[in-house]
Amino acid sequence: MNVKSSNTVYFIIANLLVFLIIVVNKNNGFFWDTIQLASGHGNFYYNDNFSKLILPTELDSGHIPAFGMYLALMWKIFGKSIQVSHLSMLPFAFGIVWQLNILCRRFISEKYIGIALILILIDASLMSQTTLVSPDVPLIFFFLLALNSVFNNRKALLVISIFCLFLTSMRGMMLSICILLLDIYVNYSFKKSITKCYIQSLLKRSILYLPALLLFIAFSTYHYQQTGWIGYHKNSPWADCFERVDWKGFVRNIFFLGWRLIDFGRIGVWIVFVLLFFKYKSLIFKDNKKHVLYFLFAVLLLLLPLNMLWATNLMGHRYLIPIYLSFSFLSASILFSDYVNRPFRCMLIIIWFVVSLSGNLWIYPDKISKGWDSTLAHLPYYNLRQAAINYLDTNNVDFKDVDTFFPNYYSLDDIDFNNDKRYFDNYIIENNSEYIIYSNIFNVDDNVYDYMFNNYESIKRFEKNGVFILIMKLK
Repeated sequence: MNVKSSNTVYFIIANLLVFLIIVVNKNNGFFWDTIQLASGHGNFYYNDNFSKLILPTELDSGHIPAFGMYLALMWKIFGKSIQVSHLSMLPFAFGIVWQLNILCRRFISEKYIGIALILILIDASLMSQTTLVSPDVPLIFFFLLALNSVFNNRKALLVISIFCLFLTSMRGMMLSICILLLDIYVNYSFKKSITKCYIQSLLKRSILYLPALLLFIAFSTYHYQQTGWIGYHKNSPWADCFERVDWKGFVRNIFFLGWRLIDFGRIGVWIVFVLLFFKYKSLIFKDNKKHVLYFLFAVLLLLLPLNMLWATNLMGHRYLIPIYLSFSFLSASILFSDYVNRPFRCMLIIIWFVVSLSGNLWIYPDKISKGWDSTLAHLPYYNLRQAAINYLDTNNVDFKDVDTFFPNYYSLDDIDFNNDKRYFDNYIIENNSEYIIYSNIFNVDDNVYDYMFNNYESIKRFEKNGVFILIMKLK
């Protein structure tokens, strides 16, 4: 098989992989933040027939809710169901593979494009988000489209991709700033005074980003007129996440950022990079083609987490996927350079592949919070949750006597689209409810965890592949 045919096979495998990930999981209910960002937002526009733009306060995240509108439109066309919701992610998932392949063709030697594509694609957080009805799937697609538009100086496509990034979330806007800096770095030379040239280039190139900025200004102005706030407000259901931290908290968040960068198997990519660096450092820095990847990674690493580091609880794994991908591209571009000898390269490919896949098996002790929406390890949860609900129904336990935790306290219909409006209350220690549904998926506070296990006994346990759900009864 020649190189071109081999790369085509890998490209087909990559597309088949994301297709199977979505189709196999198409019956899974909404999970984690997608219960709000997909089910909640989509249901509002679907039920209201798009008559209002601003979401109710309990659903409003402050950004343009285009993803919810997209889902509502899909439901209007194809019918409202969990399956349609998942399948609506397919165009963006295929788009991610398509754009990743284009980037690989730009930075990877032709004979290694296919294997590089697979290595970059198998990031645990990216794969896990693909199993969900998640706004991060279109966000990553438009991010990659913007990168390719910059590298190929495709101005029309750049305008569209930045505009769509602004439609996805606040992080889409932060990514657009990073893209602008990369755009100037790639498409402008700095032969004159650096300061003068940079300002002129910034102003000239920024015109391409103006439509997206005008969209944001228009939406924010209207939103403020209707609600009196922009971004978030102190009475928001997520206000605790946005609380500012002191310097100790800031340093703690830097530690968590570092942890996120190596978590769920990504330490395998770092091991590959470090081994390559120490063996070929003199050659790596001489390769001018890779400088733009260093710049991209540095810009994303320094700018994208800025609004997360000062806040109490904004350091989610999925928020950092663009950083993971940029570092994977950088590492892959070095790994598949001509100066890397074949036996060493083969060893590093195995390390990258095996350790990355193993990240989906990483399950920490109960008291260590885990980004369950960013690892395939969460997949057993859906059937276990249904088994627990069936147990309650079989034993005639009233939902009103059962408390639980995020993300299980939404109505069954919000999660599963099954027309069952029953729901569990959010557990509060003072309530001392008769029953509790607890899972290691839930990331409860330590004091709640200790109180619960001291005052409740497990009457039924459902478990698979490290994920478990307990039904507990007050002693």
